[in-house]
This record gives sequence, C-alpha cells and structure tokens, in this order.
Amino acid sequence: MYWERIQLFIEGHTNDIDIRDKKVILRNLTETKEVEANDVMIDGNNYKARFNIAILDDGNYLPTGQYLMIFKGDLDHIAHVNQELLDPLNYELDENQLERYVSFVTVNDKKNYLLNNFKHQFKKGGNSKTISYSVTPKISKEVNEFVLDIKFNKPRPKESMLSSKIKNIKKKYNKNSFKIRDFLFKLIFNVTKFFNMKKGNTVLFTSDSRPRMSGNFEFIYNEMLRQNLDKKYKIHSIFKSSISARRRFIDKFRFPYLLGKSDYIFLDDYHPLLYNMKFRNNQEIIQVWHAVGAFKTVGFSRTGKKGGPFFNSVNHRNYTKVTVSSENDVPFYGEAFGVKEENIIPTGVPRTDIFFDENYKKNIVAHMENDLPIIKDKNVILFAPTFRGNGHNTAHYPFFKIDFVRLARYCRETNTVVLFKMHPFVKNKLNIPTEYEQYFVDVSDYREVNDLLFVTDILISDYSSLVYEFALFKRPMLFYAFDLEDYVTSRDFYEPYESFVPGKIVETFDELITALDNEDYEEEKVVPFLNKHFKYQDGKSSERVIRNIFNY
Repeated sequence: MYWERIQLFIEGHTNDIDIRDKKVILRNLTETKEVEANDVMIDGNNYKARFNIAILDDGNYLPTGQYLMIFKGDLDHIAHVNQELLDPLNYELDENQLERYVSFVTVNDKKNYLLNNFKHQFKKGGNSKTISYSVTPKISKEVNEFVLDIKFNKPRPKESMLSSKIKNIKKKYNKNSFKIRDFLFKLIFNVTKFFNMKKGNTVLFTSDSRPRMSGNFEFIYNEMLRQNLDKKYKIHSIFKSSISARRRFIDKFRFPYLLGKSDYIFLDDYHPLLYNMKFRNNQEIIQVWHAVGAFKTVGFSRTGKKGGPFFNSVNHRNYTKVTVSSENDVPFYGEAFGVKEENIIPTGVPRTDIFFDENYKKNIVAHMENDLPIIKDKNVILFAPTFRGNGHNTAHYPFFKIDFVRLARYCRETNTVVLFKMHPFVKNKLNIPTEYEQYFVDVSDYREVNDLLFVTDILISDYSSLVYEFALFKRPMLFYAFDLEDYVTSRDFYEPYESFVPGKIVETFDELITALDNEDYEEEKVVPFLNKHFKYQDGKSSERVIRNIFNY
C-alpha cells in the first residue's frame, strides 16, 4: 500500500480466485456506499488497484466511513491483509514502541498499532490543526475484517448572522418552553399528589418505549383481568413509542395527573420523566424490566463508562420493587438500578408464561406453518444476531460473514430452512439470491420473535438476550461470535461470555458449518443455564407478580 500524491495504490495477490472478470470496489459497512477502483492491473495472481481519493465517489472525494475492499462478481470476495504486515518482527520497533505494542489487550488492537504505520494524512495548507483527511488501514472491530478507515475532520461552516440569530431565538424559546412545561408538569403532579395522600386503588402502566400494552405489561394486565382485579382497581395506561417521540396533547396533562394519583405504577424500561419526581411514601413504583436475565450491563453497572450514570444520578433509584427471573439476577439488578436488593423479587418474567401454554403452542405452530409454508415438515434454523455499529444510525450486520453457498448445501442435505431475523436497527438489507429462496427466508419484519421460537429447532445467535427465552425449549444453540474479543472488551457483560452462553461458540463460518454438520452444539450447557436463570419454569410468573404486588 503506497501513495502518489492523492492516488492510493494497493498491491496484492489472490489464492485460487480468478479476478479477471471481477471489479475491485470499496464498500462501507452499512452497504450504503460503493465505489470502484479507477484502475486495476492484473498479472496472473497479482494485482494493483489505483484509487483517486479526490474523485472516487462519482467525481467527489471518498466520504468518512470504514470501507471493505472487495472483488465483486457473481460471488464477492473480501480482501484480507497480508499476515506479514501483522508481525511486529517485520517492523523496526524501538523499546518504547514495543512496550506500547505489548500493552494492547486485544489482538486487533495490536494489529492496528502496526497497520497505523501505513496511515496517510492530508492537512489543509500542510499544517492545519483543524482540517485534515486521513486514510488508515485497520482491522475493524465491528466485523473483524480489513478496512480502510476514512476520516475527514473539518470545522462546521460558519453560520450567517441571520441564521445565527434565528438559532439563538429558537434556543431561547425552547429553553423557556421547557421551563413552562416542566413547571406545569410538576404543578399538576404535586397538586394531584396532595389530594391523594391516602392509599387508593389506581394502577398505571406506562412506558416511554412501547406504543401499546404488550410484553410483560400485557401478561400482568391479562392476569389482573383473569382474577377480576379490574373490579377493584382502576387501571390506566399511557404509552409512547420511543423516548424521542412526542406525547399526545391530552397525555401531557393526563400523565402527571395519573403519576400523582396512582398507587401502583408499572414500568418496563428506562423512563426519564419519573426519576426527578418525589412520590408519596405509599406509592409503589414497580420495574418489570423488559429483558430476561442479566446479560449486557446497564444503568449504574456502567458508571465511569461512556453513557453510564454517575453515583449521584437519580436514574432508576426510586423503584420500590423490581421483578426478576431468578436469585442469580438480584445482585446484578441491584447494581444496575441502585436499588436495595431486598426490594428485588425473583418472581419470574411474566411474558415467558406463554412458553408453557400448550394450547398457544399448538395454535402458533399451525399459524406459523400457514404464514411460512416453507417450514412445514422441515428442520428450522433461526439466525437471530444482534446488530453491529455504535447505535441506531450506524447499525448494520455484515452478511458477507455468511457463506450462503455452504449454508444452502447444508440445508439441501438435511431438509432444513433458515429464517433470518435481524435486529430492527439494522440498516442494510439481506439480499437472498433466487436460487436459494427455497432454503432461506428473511423474517426480519415479523413482529413477534417469540412466536418464531416455537418452530425453531436450532438457534444461531451471538450476543442477543433471546437465548434466555429459547433455553426454555431445551433445544440446541450455536453462538457465531466472529468479533468475540473486541465485542467483549467494548461491551461489558455481567458474567464471562465464554462460560455464560448455553451452547457452542464458533468464531469462523468454517467452525459454524462444521458444528452443524457434526451436530456439535454442546447441548449439555442448556439445562444448567436454565436452572440458574429461571427459578420458576411453570408459566405462573404473572400470578406471582400479582401476588407480590397486590397481596393476592
């Protein structure tokens, strides 16, 4: 890899791949940008690709992002970095550099320290401290593959005097508007609270990330109806699809009123409006967290880390009760929410009751076979990984890490179909070639992932908490964690991942196919996992929540 002015040259060789009819392209990880090399010279198995960075993107410069280098044809082939470039012995490292190299925790951090030698940076005027454009070869922590990391650092364009003035007026208006809304909210809450000091019979279900009565709420609510508790208690609900969504106009007044009046307030997620409120001593704030178990760290467990609350934060602390799946989760939820452990009750998770309902199981299997006739009389694999990226805007999944040819061969030989259920954040779409449509189905738009579990024989996942629910079926699981080391070091877990997951961990697609071919799932891990994380396996978690909250 070398440069001539603004022209980037990458030389390499191929093994057992004919690239004469392939294009050499750069593609970003979200698959929203793809650019072709300006020129490619091929000599046998050797090639040299030239990229004019200034005009590469249809006459414009290559924008910020991480780009895979790909030989594009009927089958794409991802370029890998020569292993010689990842060997510290091939570099003249001084004592300080070698010490720095050894200090890195992960293998990829070590590799990237070496590859940083090939970083090329352009500074405006040759010495600008604010405007620069850099191209850095590295191993991406998101996909564990060689990429070119493009970064264009530039100051924001100067605003005109008029737009700056308008912006300041809007900022001042929004600030004053917030103060007025906050004042009215607290006024309605406090006045209502003052006139409802005695314990009453009002119940509120509220969520800032759920548009309707569903999840744990639905099961608790239905159990209340089954026990005729709606005759004794006045049940209300206020929902909002996301924290950023605007509340209905009437709910802006109704919400603080019900917060002040309600005697039992059920939550199932982070709910920022509640944490600054001073509730009556006889009000119950019950957190029935949406997830099963304690997998990836949340709340105060992330204190001192990016995005985590600090010790003096009021977030979560006003919960009077928290329901969890087992005693194993009690210290983890106490840590996450800053709540006394004696207030955390292992009742089981209400929404898992459905997995013990034989009538529902029979009906949903018939329903699924009607919706997805391809699964009838077939073995079913559910491929349900989590997303990669730093959040909603950059979420993606690297489908190139799946060898569809070999997976189709497995399906053909074993009478199997694969259902792909991607995380709703994932931006790039799965494109299933026509010749494989008899084996693969994209069910990412299917709303209820739990319903898919009823027809699933093998689950392939990675870091998704879906493994808790699937463990209840006592069926095999594989964990395709191609970025295991980097993911584990960047996303904390409550327990070591390698000893936690109830199945075999595979880090390459070769290992995945071999495990499937040999039926090597390490199924013996499932039952101990189940017994550790589910105190009750009887379908009566909703009843226990009702009994513990309302003393029924």
